Amino acid sequence: MNGPGPTEREAGAEVLVVGLGVSGRAAARFLRKQGQTVAVSDRRPAAELKEILPELEELGISEIETGGHTSRFFVKRRLIVVSPGVPLDLEPLAAARARGVEIIGELELACRECRLPLVGVTGTNGKTTTVTLLGEILAAAGRRVFVGGNLGRPAVEMSAGEYDLAVLELSSFQLESITGFHPGIAVVLNLTPDHQDRYPDPAAYLEAKAAISRNQQREDFLLLNLDDPHLAAHGRALAARRAAGDLLPRIVWFSLEQEVAGGACWRAGRIVLNLPAAEGRLELAAPELKLPGRHNRSNALAALLAARLQGVSDETILKVLAGFSGVPHRLEYLGEVDGVACYNDSKATNLDAVIKAVESFDRPLVLLLGGHDKGADFAVLAPLLSRRGCRVIAFGAAGKKIAGQLPGLVSGDPARNLLEAWQRARAAARSGEVILLAPGCASFDEFSSYRERGEAFRRLVAAAGAVADG
Repeated sequence: MNGPGPTEREAGAEVLVVGLGVSGRAAARFLRKQGQTVAVSDRRPAAELKEILPELEELGISEIETGGHTSRFFVKRRLIVVSPGVPLDLEPLAAARARGVEIIGELELACRECRLPLVGVTGTNGKTTTVTLLGEILAAAGRRVFVGGNLGRPAVEMSAGEYDLAVLELSSFQLESITGFHPGIAVVLNLTPDHQDRYPDPAAYLEAKAAISRNQQREDFLLLNLDDPHLAAHGRALAARRAAGDLLPRIVWFSLEQEVAGGACWRAGRIVLNLPAAEGRLELAAPELKLPGRHNRSNALAALLAARLQGVSDETILKVLAGFSGVPHRLEYLGEVDGVACYNDSKATNLDAVIKAVESFDRPLVLLLGGHDKGADFAVLAPLLSRRGCRVIAFGAAGKKIAGQLPGLVSGDPARNLLEAWQRARAAARSGEVILLAPGCASFDEFSSYRERGEAFRRLVAAAGAVADG
């Protein structure tokens, strides 16, 4: 083994948690409850962690590195647990890895200590909506279901309650650090460019997402969107290898465009199931969804299939689909102001999500686009926005770039912040139109998260006298 063994390492905490966001703090609490000695490291200075440091003191954590990460602090550990936002090629992690230190993420830590059946859902967009919807379906069927992961409730918390199964939203960052994570049902909703600042090319991004099925076996299920060309090619390759005898999961397709053997299609008001064994072909009357947009039918179809694989009746599934009103900050209807409908899609942090949001409406739009740029090429939006007659209010740190890449669609100088963007949108929008916050960017230039940005937008709309019509 390269480097010193466990008995040769310097004295100190056995486990290091890197990153003190929601999942990092949860991992630290979880490890301390197990009786582990824990150290923590965060890139932020101590002054920015003053609300967190007392919690660490209460947990009995005294080894705390702030203001950055150092190899000296990392290499003396037995185990390092990284938060999703921490790049795995960080130099101190590389140094620790070279010394034989095991490095995992909070998701892997959770699954090592919990034996619940797992349903994992990933994809560029729609994860939170699909996971929340599936959780509601399973709860309506009487299952005690843990719903968590990337949507805000750390996976390590699933070991603290009496649950029948867990449904986890999984980001590519979380999937990068798995080793033994094994969902019986895995779902990949879609795959479009995102996090270009983290992945060098689309192949690397696909590899990160595809890791969700890395440990699946022949008795497991992998649900893939046939309408996504990247996933269609990936799934067909896996199916061919499975047919040749490889220990790979059964592929189950979902589509809005074509009927498919071994899957489901939602088209023209009907849901057509072509499933193996005795069921054969089955048609169901599709419910009217409260959520706008074609992509939400795709998300609902994925949730339907996952629920059926868990033995939930079609009657229960369709009832929940019809009543589901979505989740905050994802095409969330906020009401009307002077006849203008206002929607909050703060979670639309990449261009594919913006496209899906815009395509959900058949009325003229005033689009609020901006925030912290993740390396996107906003010019790809131009044909759609021009065709739809959208007017764009660019704002925030990415405002100048957006204005430069969308000439003719952005008028005037970019707004400095969300407040100014909202004020300009109100002045521009006419009765019968829509103001849509679908930023296409991260929030970190002005807010700590997309949730905080969405809450701020919600308050602005409410202060303008928004009236909800249900």
